[in-house]
Amino acid sequence: MTGFFRTFAWGLPLGLLLAASPAGASQFTVNPTRVELSARVPSAVVSLRNDGQLPIRIQVKTHVWTQTLDGQMKLDATDDVVVFPALVTIAPGEERRLRIAVTSAPAQVERTYRVFMEELPPAAGAAGETGVKVLTRVGIPVFLRALAPSARAGLSDVGLSQATLHFQIDNIGNTHFVPDRIHVQALSAAGTVVTDKTTDGWYILAGTSRRYEMPLDGSTCANIRTLQIDVAVGETTLKQRLETPGGACSR
Repeated sequence: MTGFFRTFAWGLPLGLLLAASPAGASQFTVNPTRVELSARVPSAVVSLRNDGQLPIRIQVKTHVWTQTLDGQMKLDATDDVVVFPALVTIAPGEERRLRIAVTSAPAQVERTYRVFMEELPPAAGAAGETGVKVLTRVGIPVFLRALAPSARAGLSDVGLSQATLHFQIDNIGNTHFVPDRIHVQALSAAGTVVTDKTTDGWYILAGTSRRYEMPLDGSTCANIRTLQIDVAVGETTLKQRLETPGGACSR
């Protein structure tokens, strides 16, 4: 995200430091970073590799994943996702494999989950452990494909409030998508470009929407007569045009 939108959560990043300190940072990688399952492919293998110099212990937790309108993740513990083993110790330079499966049957709407690999504190008195330990939590999405996947996107709630453009991207299909590009252009009465901004999207799950807000610069909003929004999702481009004959500052 380039930062021109007012900050809305994009969900947890791939790696999340749980304790901030430069000392004793772990280095483990996960591959692949997303899992897609279906009726034909009911399980998948994920590899964990310890690139650090000390052994690490990893605990795996599973969650149903939904979203709020402002992009916040909603995570609820679930038994629908089975990971084996759920607790591993990985030596330096070693790679361990986890098998991930979903026990729920595929449905008309895609099921979405998050699997988190959480580093546990080292055992008391573990060799080589000194100072504060930085623990790492890595989350990956797991998708259980819908029986007949259909990705459909819509654009709605386009308007201005207190010199801030707002709109939302709606997922009206039964499977997730990620907008390839979100582009906003502001034009003057003469058609010249006043503002031109582009950002990338993030996951929008089936049946959910994501709201975006873009504050308009006070030094230029009076000159804005048209706002154009273009959202690219795969081969589809959503377009919306908002006229502001009195300028965009006071609306």
